[in-house]
Amino acid sequence: MKHFIKLFLALIVCVAVSSCHGVRPEADEEAVLIKKPWFFGHGGVDMEPVNTGLTWCFWSTSSESFKITPVRYEETLDDIISNENTPLDFKTQIILRIKKGKSPVLLQNYGVNWYENNVKEVYNNLTRHYVSQYSPFDLTSNREVVAHIDSCVKADMIRYIDRLSVEKEFPIVVENVITGRAIPNAAQLKEMNNTAAQIQAKQTQERRYETEVAREQAERQRAVSDKAYQREMGLTAEQFISLKAWDVINSKQGANIDVLFDGGASSTMWNIKR
Repeated sequence: MKHFIKLFLALIVCVAVSSCHGVRPEADEEAVLIKKPWFFGHGGVDMEPVNTGLTWCFWSTSSESFKITPVRYEETLDDIISNENTPLDFKTQIILRIKKGKSPVLLQNYGVNWYENNVKEVYNNLTRHYVSQYSPFDLTSNREVVAHIDSCVKADMIRYIDRLSVEKEFPIVVENVITGRAIPNAAQLKEMNNTAAQIQAKQTQERRYETEVAREQAERQRAVSDKAYQREMGLTAEQFISLKAWDVINSKQGANIDVLFDGGASSTMWNIKR
């Protein structure tokens, strides 16, 4: 009889040990136990999360792990329409954090797939809404516009989470929103390059025109100054031209210059070499 009792107790111990498993969350995680009793007791989510360390549970008890540090969720949004009806692609990020000690509440109220079921679509729609209010140029080049979109989407996401928590607590904190710059598709990029080239060509033409106008004004002013000098010195037109010829000669160092003086009355050509 004693032998039978010992064997029975050993069997119970073996069954108890083999019916347990350990739950060991990482340092940045909380584990939530989900109890499913076989014979008696109440099942459901254990509202006390498991932190660091090892916890033993019956095999009927499962667990889910949740990061309690900020987690980055990346989204790729294709063909968002700008205010010029131009399709653009974006890579966006929303950084969320589960409130410490609240992972059981999150699991009980919103399940394991809380992000896909309650955040993803709303976040993407808000991003599309704000992006559609700006031009492709601003979305690809203007940092202030992109920063403004980030702040608007973040504020709206915080308000959305607050509304959810009115009915059932949603213990999520929006840490940040990052809307990357627009990525034009191949056709749009080619069109933007053509537009940029046209703008550059127009600016070059405007600068050339301004240069020509400035040179014309300078030539006119030089002619006015020469006329005033001729009049002040009492020179005839021929005398003034001869004087200017000497100015040219003096200005050309080491040059061979042919000068025709009094071209109307003489055919004499002087060759002057300095």
